[in-house]
Amino acid sequence: MTDYRALSKLKISKYWVVASLFIIAKLCLHLFTNTNYELHRDEMLYFNMADHLSLGYATVPPVMGFLAFVVKTIFGYSVFGIRFIPALLGASSLFIVARIVKVSGGGILALVIASTAFLLSTGFLLFDTLFTPNVIEQFLWLLTTYIIFRMTSQSNPRLWIMIGILLGLSFMNKYSVLFYIIGFFIALMFSSYRKLLNSKYFYFSLILGIAIILPNILWQYIHGWPVIFHISELKRTQMVNLKYINYFTDIYSLNLASTFIWLFGLFSLLFMKREKNNQYLGMASFIIILIFFIIKGKGYYILGLVPFLFAYGGLAMERYFAGRLVVVNYVVLVISVAFSLVALPYGLPLLSFEKLNSYTAKTEHWINYPFSRWEDGKTHNISQIYADMTGWHELAGYTGKVYEQLTAADQKKCTVYVERDYGAAGAIHFYGKEYNLPDAITFLESYVMWAPDTIPAGPFIYINSEIGDIKKLFNSVTEIGHISDPWSREKGLLIFLCNDAVNVREVYRKKAVEEKKIYRKK
Repeated sequence: MTDYRALSKLKISKYWVVASLFIIAKLCLHLFTNTNYELHRDEMLYFNMADHLSLGYATVPPVMGFLAFVVKTIFGYSVFGIRFIPALLGASSLFIVARIVKVSGGGILALVIASTAFLLSTGFLLFDTLFTPNVIEQFLWLLTTYIIFRMTSQSNPRLWIMIGILLGLSFMNKYSVLFYIIGFFIALMFSSYRKLLNSKYFYFSLILGIAIILPNILWQYIHGWPVIFHISELKRTQMVNLKYINYFTDIYSLNLASTFIWLFGLFSLLFMKREKNNQYLGMASFIIILIFFIIKGKGYYILGLVPFLFAYGGLAMERYFAGRLVVVNYVVLVISVAFSLVALPYGLPLLSFEKLNSYTAKTEHWINYPFSRWEDGKTHNISQIYADMTGWHELAGYTGKVYEQLTAADQKKCTVYVERDYGAAGAIHFYGKEYNLPDAITFLESYVMWAPDTIPAGPFIYINSEIGDIKKLFNSVTEIGHISDPWSREKGLLIFLCNDAVNVREVYRKKAVEEKKIYRKK
């Protein structure tokens, strides 16, 4: 029999009732909106990794590939399924934020301030929608910071083991965790907790972390250190367009007025006497922020630090704006919510692109929207992230239409080739399944490693922004269509059907050899 008396004694505190409402709201915001736009070009790349499991890829470590394999196994080719993972991680991050506030002695007001800031943050809404390494990084950085916080507050060096595992996993997700490690190591070295670095558990965690990352290090060595090539390409194509001031404007645009909350958390950790025991957390955060500034990093690189600082910002506001000053908390909260609600369509895919364009025109003069400045350094009418989330189905439709007109024999010998565009190649893989399209070949990103060494003699579907020299390789080149979506970054991308090849197989073979040299041990 059910012991109703025992059940009646189970009580959930008001604190966790409130926290649960925020967590549920976070999850629902994503689950009810995450299929409104098409997949982002990066999401399609990472999803395609499920078919090419490896200990490393051209630009990222292996975690995304294995996670994509799990997603594909459970959900198949489902936009909802792909984006369920980031939604779940976002909700889990909010739980950790609530936990941090609770164990630090914060009350419901601190919880509401911190949770509201995280829940409505334009940056976190956006990244918790997308299936990318960024959402995993943000979650792992937050969880690791929480464990470090617990280790120091409890003087429990055994927690180094968990920290070593988390940092190892973080490395296998994104290499930028090295900056996180540098920041916290320096901060701990110059704090009263430096004695924890002499613990045998610290050395155990080092061994464990190295064991976790070693397979990827070996993979990098065998393939000629692709990460170095990737960093050089980032500097050449993207960072060259960044100005130092962009770093701070980007940081602000991701959280708008809520930036004050996490900055106050950082300030209190650094300068408030009451927070002296946790000053190293502020110092570590400051060092990491400074490092990314020096190397001309992007503003979103520091987002993994912000949830913890949101938690501490809410806690500090509750502590220091008390009594007659309590009104400051509510003023900041109202302003933060107001700005975040205005920017909501830039965090969640709520509006059609036509309506979003009109909405932007009415509000852009007093709201700094994130990612409106594209990688080319120019400001556009919609964010680059959204511009990379449309036009893909149209591309697959044109390509599928011409493919379906081929005979069964020609379909078996058909090659789909995209000129250096991993977004278009990913679209052929994901949205092309509706038309049974073969996977596209392109010599960019990890697709270089996946490209075959030779191609069959048969029809050749060519995708590029211009016809280029392809007309020299075929006697028959027919334009089939182009992306007409005015909001797509790929607007104008052309699709050609090429027949009666001249020397394309030999040209391709030589190109494949040359392109793959990049990822071979020198």
